[in-house]
Amino acid sequence: MSWTVLVATLRQRRWMLLWYSLGLVSYSWVMVWFWPQFQGTEYVDLIERLPEELTAILGGSAADIGTLGGYFETEYLGLMWMLIVSSAVILYAMKAVATEVSAGTMELVLAQPISRMRFIVTRVVGLVIVSAVLTVATFAPIQLFGPRYDIDLPGETYALLYGLGMLFVLSIGGISLALSAGAREAGRPAAIVGGVLGGMWILHILAEVSDIAGWFEPFNLLRYWRPADIINDGTVAAEVWWVYAGVAAASLAVAVVRFVRRDVA
Repeated sequence: MSWTVLVATLRQRRWMLLWYSLGLVSYSWVMVWFWPQFQGTEYVDLIERLPEELTAILGGSAADIGTLGGYFETEYLGLMWMLIVSSAVILYAMKAVATEVSAGTMELVLAQPISRMRFIVTRVVGLVIVSAVLTVATFAPIQLFGPRYDIDLPGETYALLYGLGMLFVLSIGGISLALSAGAREAGRPAAIVGGVLGGMWILHILAEVSDIAGWFEPFNLLRYWRPADIINDGTVAAEVWWVYAGVAAASLAVAVVRFVRRDVA
């Protein structure tokens, strides 16, 4: 790894990371602030009367919307959060390799006394740092301000949210970086990742309301992200850790191998 490249990478991405982090911090605080006003309101009854299909699109379940976990999953940590963090790491991954190749600057970078392996490993470390910052920006405000608004979760629950949340972000970022590492332009791999995530979301919705897409659920990354279960029950199935850790590790390894073997000219 190259500290010089790492510092330059984070400096180049500082404004992107800053605005995404501020957005997540603000969103988290608003959700914490709104929770006491949300409890026992007609809004809860309204959502519980919605068709299952509409509730699934929001990323939650009408059966548990009145619980703290159901509230956060439906209003924030479901669809909206996944869109925000996925767009952030996709943007990082595309700029990390594909954008530099298409702009013709990659050859200049590699002309410096740095090997391809050190370069791509540094980009991977940058992705890990970005994922960690996004995760902390999401859950730290809930942990810090929650007790003031009747949200008092044990430390073990927050540890699960931090750990699994970061693995989710890193798995999406790893897939994006693996595609970017072999691409000559940023648009195509970004579109592929976005299309795959969109397809997974549609299949996940279908699986929630019917058996049509149930066969795909074991392979659906979005299926395993269930913050409501973590917040309400304080548990995560062992397979969830294996899936996200495996996807993150495998995709990052593919990114390294693809970049080392590719032609950047």
